[in-house]
Amino acid sequence: MGCNCGGAKTVTDYQVTLRHDGTTKTVTAEQGGLVAVRQLLAKSPKGGTYKAVPRSK
Repeated sequence: MGCNCGGAKTVTDYQVTLRHDGTTKTVTAEQGGLVAVRQLLAKSPKGGTYKAVPRSK
């Protein structure tokens, strides 16, 4: 019982850069995180890169 409320929770957002047009998008953990990132890259003609950006919640 009780709450384990020690400190802030960290969630991971992802910054995605698409190769075909050079745009950068941020996919938040709430939007689906890495799963959403992979879907985004799969739809892109040339794929792209991504990096994790931890964020305190």
